[in-house]
Amino acid sequence: MKVVVFISGRGSNLAALLNAQQSGGFEVVHVISNKASAYGLEIAQENGVNNSHIVWTDKQQGEQYAIEVLNQVKPDLIVLAGFMKVLSAQFVAQFENKIINIHPSLLPLYPGLNTHQRAIDDGQTIHGASVHLVDDQLDHGLVLSQCHVEITQQDTADSLAVKLITKEHRLLTETVALIAANKLTWIDSLALNGEPLASALVIE
Repeated sequence: MKVVVFISGRGSNLAALLNAQQSGGFEVVHVISNKASAYGLEIAQENGVNNSHIVWTDKQQGEQYAIEVLNQVKPDLIVLAGFMKVLSAQFVAQFENKIINIHPSLLPLYPGLNTHQRAIDDGQTIHGASVHLVDDQLDHGLVLSQCHVEITQQDTADSLAVKLITKEHRLLTETVALIAANKLTWIDSLALNGEPLASALVIE
């Protein structure tokens, strides 16, 4: 299964995908970043993965360049991994059911930014991350899988991020591997090995 990864920053989820691709039955064939300074582009280069920096100042133009790359590469799956732009409804429609995003909260709780601090401020005791299908709304769409971490009284936003990151990597890589194996599907309804799931798959 061919995967294109969109990034904006350090690329830790990208690195996790690259490390897992051989055993996971998928291949990261291209990396797109909206930031030239994104360390994830260096990770792509070090791993011999084709990559593009697309200036996203003009959203319509940025998306058009991305569409041109995607039409050339023809990926089976597009993974947004720390990509800090909201895609338009027109873009999503062109790649319907092919775009997933990883988000550091238990969606539908806390779409957007500063998820760790918001969870702490609300007195939550459980936090986590979600992999979801992308639609035309921010951090919205069918949630495919989730992982969980406990919030203690000592936790800060930074400590929670550290606590979550390794679980986040596992969540993303295992979800993509299940998709590659055609075990996790969602066209009619969310299912694992053909059996309907009442809620998101939990991967701890």
